Amino acid sequence: MRSPRMLLTLAALFAAGLAAGACSKKPELTPSQVAAKDMAEFQADIRKTVKDSSRAEQLVSLTNEFQGMVRETAVQDSVGLAELAALNANFSATRAAYDSTFAHAHAQRAAMLAKLISLRVKMAALTTDAEWDQLKKDRLKMLQQEEQALSL
Repeated sequence: MRSPRMLLTLAALFAAGLAAGACSKKPELTPSQVAAKDMAEFQADIRKTVKDSSRAEQLVSLTNEFQGMVRETAVQDSVGLAELAALNANFSATRAAYDSTFAHAHAQRAAMLAKLISLRVKMAALTTDAEWDQLKKDRLKMLQQEEQALSL
């Protein structure tokens, strides 16, 4: 049987270990900071992989536009969810109100998808097959690293 003094000692050592561990870690980045860091790394990969600086800068610009559209999509989704929550809270909401909300969200998604596909086609046209494959490998490696970091 363990004595109370030993339990207190173990608890104190555990707390000290947690405090030391917490102090030694780098501060965690916010999701927006992680996204900005990832984007800067991907832009560096583009500039390293695509040797023609003019094409590289066009590709970086399109990538920024693509990222902005992804953020815009997230905002639209949040607004749509809020609208659905409001409808759900309104016991007198009609089927037509739900249908209208879903139709609006579907139209927004379809328009955004068309824009994103158009950007992707432009991005692909600016690269050779070898450049595109290398950028794909770089991005997949980055995503796998992020996945590992999130699973820890």
